[in-house]
Amino acid sequence: MSRTDEEEVEQLKNLWQDYGKPVIAGVVITLVAVFGYKAYKQNQYETSAAASQLYQSLLDASASAAQGQSLTEQQKSTVQHVAETLKADYSGSRYAAYAMLQQARVQVQSNDLDGARASLQWVVDQNTNQETELLARTRLARVMLGQSADNAQAALDVLAAASSEAGFVATIEAVRGDALLAKGDRDSARAAYQKALDAAQANGEARPLLQFKLDDLAVKTTEG
Repeated sequence: MSRTDEEEVEQLKNLWQDYGKPVIAGVVITLVAVFGYKAYKQNQYETSAAASQLYQSLLDASASAAQGQSLTEQQKSTVQHVAETLKADYSGSRYAAYAMLQQARVQVQSNDLDGARASLQWVVDQNTNQETELLARTRLARVMLGQSADNAQAALDVLAAASSEAGFVATIEAVRGDALLAKGDRDSARAAYQKALDAAQANGEARPLLQFKLDDLAVKTTEG
């Protein structure tokens, strides 16, 4: 082997020493990151699928409640068990929030307003998507008013943090009107009911109860 050849071999050894190991290390790190990401995505998928299946079992158990019918004790127990499982094991998923909304519905129908309030408050505290939070806030305010008229201001505070999305204005303002009326602020209640009715009509919705509440306030004001 010539001197030149020996020098080239030595140079290759030096290059390998200087760059070969870092290059391989970089490749290894990249492969670990890729496979780690795939494993993470697979775990996310499996977690979502498991939560979805649990939530479906809750819907099956609470189907009667959605139609306004009373649940059996076994159905109530199933709803509670599944909702609490989703809350504990999948708290970051949307299914946990949906499950707690369903549990609150069942609790209201069972006249367990304290339980419903706790369930709805949990949903509000999770900072889920905007639609779910608005739904939870309006229901929470209703439950609080159902517990006691003394909760009127607290109910208004819950609604104050609800953004006025177009599709929810009628519902939010209707509940706000109920809270204001519970406080004895009839003028503000009337304004809220009117805003709710206007929003409902703009969306093509029929809200006869809102019109009744407005008419009732008008009659009492005239009588007064």
